[in-house]
Amino acid sequence: MPPLVGPLGWLLLAGLLLAIELSQPGFDGLMVAVLGGLSLSVLTALLPVPLWLQISLFMVITVAGTIWLSRWSARRSPSSARRLLKEDTAEVLGTISPGGEGRVRWHGQSWAASSLDLEHAIAAGDQVLVMGRDGTHLQVLPIKALR
Repeated sequence: MPPLVGPLGWLLLAGLLLAIELSQPGFDGLMVAVLGGLSLSVLTALLPVPLWLQISLFMVITVAGTIWLSRWSARRSPSSARRLLKEDTAEVLGTISPGGEGRVRWHGQSWAASSLDLEHAIAAGDQVLVMGRDGTHLQVLPIKALR
């Protein structure tokens, strides 16, 4: 086998995978395989590596990199429960009767709100969970009703 077939093959594979990755609207995880192909292109250009070892190294780099990336991403993104409570809670400004309407403060603004709790009134100062929005009207549920 000519000495440049291995490095050029891995470089072409990396370029093909990169083109596929960039043509998709979302992240598909092929970037780790692109980096594996580029690494093997450099490695095979510098050292004579058997084909079976090249393929094995490509698979190991791709799988290990994907596992590492998914774990790193999971640690960086906040849990959905904390994000939900932070972004979707509002404070009741005046008592809202069961199934009735009133006003809440959400994201620093006063909003019209309808209570989705048909059994209990919501007192002023209580925290509510914003369940939906229709224009400038919010549908809310008291947080204590969720427990």
